[in-house]
Amino acid sequence: MIAIITGDIKDSRMVPAEKWMGLLKAELRIWGKTGEDWDIYRGDSFQLKLPDPADLLQVAISMKARIKSIAPLDIRMGIGLGDENFRSKRLLENNGTAYIHSGEAFENLSKSNQALLIKSPFDVFDQEINLMLKLALTVMDEWTENSARTVYLVMKHPEKTQRELGEMEGISQHAISARLTRARFDAISALLDYFPRKLEMYLS
Repeated sequence: MIAIITGDIKDSRMVPAEKWMGLLKAELRIWGKTGEDWDIYRGDSFQLKLPDPADLLQVAISMKARIKSIAPLDIRMGIGLGDENFRSKRLLENNGTAYIHSGEAFENLSKSNQALLIKSPFDVFDQEINLMLKLALTVMDEWTENSARTVYLVMKHPEKTQRELGEMEGISQHAISARLTRARFDAISALLDYFPRKLEMYLS
């Protein structure tokens, strides 16, 4: 089983592409080769393949934090779990249930009125996780630029203390702590810890 993330940048026309395109590409490059493992199309849409579905929520929330660090941008993502039964050298030509589920999840974003949805072969799993995401998004959708950037730094540098993160940003440890509190990062971390354990129950 693999995971496919299909997404786009919300309000991309309000910010020059040179301010966010490099950040988006930098995040996608972490996970493989351009064209083969990820691709950008129609200007502000993208698709990314993750060989380990357990990583998907970590990746999705990290990308959201990165993009939301540039106001007024945000990101929408439909995530599919499943197989890959046709593979070529171009990701956008591949096929399988993971791709189908990702497309269906993306198409349902507007109808569900939420910016992040998961569709897998397991209906009960989807219902539970998507409800958790709906609740988490009430917080994440309201992140300020500073909150989003701080969440991103914590996720990218889990080995660093708040004091060290503050030194990176030129602010105090107290300011880092306050931003994470406002971002409700404790609750987001709990969801990130819970997701792979829950998924493993369905995969085992």
